Amino acid sequence: MTGTTGVHDVGGLLVDAAIDVASGHKKYQLWELQTHCLVTLLAKRGFLTVDELRRGVEGLPAPAIEAMSYYERWAASVAAMSMERGTIQQRDLDQYLGVSIEEPLPRFGKGDLVRVRLENAAIRTRKPHLRTPGYIFGLVGVIERDCVGMADNPEGLAFRQELPRQPLYRVTFQQGHVWEGYTGSNLDTIDVEVYQAWLEPSTKEYIQTQRQGKDHAHTHAHTDQHGHGSHGPQHGGPQSVDHGDHTHEGRSVVEQNAIDLEGEDDVERRRLSEALIKVFQDKSIITAEQLRQAVEDLDGRGQKRLGPKLVAKAWADPAFKAKLLRNAGDAAEELGIQSSNFAPKPKAADPEADQEKQIPNLTGTIFTAVENTAKVHNLIVCTLCSCYPLAVLGMSPAWYKSRSYRSRAVRDPRGVLKDFGTEIAPDVAVRVHDSTADMRMCADTWCCHSALPVLKAGARHSCKTWSQEIV
Repeated sequence: MTGTTGVHDVGGLLVDAAIDVASGHKKYQLWELQTHCLVTLLAKRGFLTVDELRRGVEGLPAPAIEAMSYYERWAASVAAMSMERGTIQQRDLDQYLGVSIEEPLPRFGKGDLVRVRLENAAIRTRKPHLRTPGYIFGLVGVIERDCVGMADNPEGLAFRQELPRQPLYRVTFQQGHVWEGYTGSNLDTIDVEVYQAWLEPSTKEYIQTQRQGKDHAHTHAHTDQHGHGSHGPQHGGPQSVDHGDHTHEGRSVVEQNAIDLEGEDDVERRRLSEALIKVFQDKSIITAEQLRQAVEDLDGRGQKRLGPKLVAKAWADPAFKAKLLRNAGDAAEELGIQSSNFAPKPKAADPEADQEKQIPNLTGTIFTAVENTAKVHNLIVCTLCSCYPLAVLGMSPAWYKSRSYRSRAVRDPRGVLKDFGTEIAPDVAVRVHDSTADMRMCADTWCCHSALPVLKAGARHSCKTWSQEIV
């Protein structure tokens, strides 16, 4: 059994989905680039760390992870971590998300039929604190008495957020409508305290449908127990698991759906990111010009072809190649290339320590080059997220983020390479580099790898310009 630390940790999971190689040509939408740059700007100003971003993504409810695209998850994490820090408030976002920030007036009275809203965890930016029990989600009940008063909203109080107070009601439900197979009297009821934000008007027709549905479910359950046996989900492949009011797709299907969403200019998918940008601009944490400049720089990194420039220089200059393999960051700096994804923070050296033996304090991303040879072929992956040397290579292709690539690369590297049209001979070793954002030296440091390709025998590598073009 493969060990895992959470939904983000996919290394070695049995995912059979083929890698969508063509997704490498998908162009990122403006809002996706803006979301990436927002994180970068916040990190530079001390309002967010990379590991906070990761923790926020890892802490998303499972339905949210299934429903969101890659940069939607980033936006949700930024929102959650920023509220946790107290940098922004929920009401700051609500004003741009179209959520009313005014204290509502009571809208229901004794005897009104109301329906409890469904909890949509797919839109949550963090695990919520709810005081509405899940067993009444979607059910119709009757207001037992007029509003009992205006109450502070516990969903905000739990996170030290000021949300509008909510009218509080007692709602009566028929026990037979709540519990399938309930064997008590039709007169039995249960009263639940529910905040107005969780209620919407309903009708007698809906409550009749609810009653018929429960009766049918009870009959079906009885028949199953005596004739059909279990209808539980089957295991062994990317099945869909039915939970009644919602369905969980197989993990490989979910991940592929998320990757398919990358690059789609979807209004709903970019709403939270756009709201966050407006909030941070209102608070003068970032400016529109800073964001525009960051997007322009990020979008242009891949077009600068810095990676091919390094490789071409290495092919033409053995001394430079040795330096690149020994310390890729220093080699890149020699060509005027900033190889760290963010600038290293200066750290004071211990004046009493032996400088030659002192372990360096690593605070930027550490660019590392490895060489493909006639006997070794390298494969780069990040199984925990999608760490990538974007300072040198630009934005990563969509397939690099996919669950299928991240899970299969460590378990079936030769199969992955074959998906890309590269078959490795049995006498050639495949060396996988799992760049998991932690060199075990410093918590805020990670290692980004770039594979140095083999120059075919007889190639005219004396011309650096020509070499750069064929990389």
